Amino acid sequence: MIRDLIALKTFATIAALGSFARAADKLGISRGMASKHIADLEAELGVKLLNRTTRQLSLTEAGRTLNATATTLFGLLETAEQDIRASTASPRGTLRVNAPMSFGVLHLGRIVSDFLKQCPDVEVELTLDDRVVNVVEEGYDIAIRIRRLDDSTLVARHLAPARMVVCASPAYLERRGEPEHPHELERHDCLVYDYLARHGTWSFERGGVREDVRVGGRLRGNNGEVLMQAAIDGHGIILSPTFIAHEALRAGTLKPVLCDWSVVEPAFFAVMPPGRVDVLKVRAFLDHLSKALGRDPYWDRNLPLERFRTRAA
Repeated sequence: MIRDLIALKTFATIAALGSFARAADKLGISRGMASKHIADLEAELGVKLLNRTTRQLSLTEAGRTLNATATTLFGLLETAEQDIRASTASPRGTLRVNAPMSFGVLHLGRIVSDFLKQCPDVEVELTLDDRVVNVVEEGYDIAIRIRRLDDSTLVARHLAPARMVVCASPAYLERRGEPEHPHELERHDCLVYDYLARHGTWSFERGGVREDVRVGGRLRGNNGEVLMQAAIDGHGIILSPTFIAHEALRAGTLKPVLCDWSVVEPAFFAVMPPGRVDVLKVRAFLDHLSKALGRDPYWDRNLPLERFRTRAA
């Protein structure tokens, strides 16, 4: 059994921050003491936990296993500490949040800013990244995902619908024609987002019939805002979340197509390591985020999509 929780905490902090120096600063100890804690922990366990070079630090397989357990353990300890506090205690501590790039830039900044005003004792470390991070190994309290939950070891909370719309510029549709059936997209230039769960496949439904369509074109990428600008400039048809395309739809620079078909859509989820959801700072942020988004997110209101429908995947 690991006897030194301080050494374990040092290891978990290094794993989360990816740096001995940053971890030592956060814990208020010297870098030499941080190294000693890791050396003592590796000696006690008889395994190497970290691979260290002059430029890079990474976890060994044993390190990843220990970090997952340590993250859960310290989450449970923090939960117990919060529960012991008086009911009037306010959220406090550092909250590590990960979110998709475009959603973070366009919408999450304001939401986080309002949260900081409401919870002055909480510090937020926000990372924007379109890849699917390993929430446990990378030390996040919350990750916002726009997809179905594919890891049953995480705790998930549904936040809001994530409406998707197929659209193109009026100039493109005048030049190439407007598709009336999903499979007509195979003859069009489509702008493909690389991080879709089903890479290069768009799914539609009407009258109980589902159509999966393989699409392609001259531009694909991993950023929705770049692809939307290409659509506005007439380079093709895009399947875009409305949280990105809402202003262009209202301005008429993008026009929805295939409005009689339902787009099979994802949803906004918050995912957390086990034990984190009951931590006061996490619970406060989740409640704030849910209230800010709601069942009818503000960017979806009054969109010119009267005939447009979406369906949850």
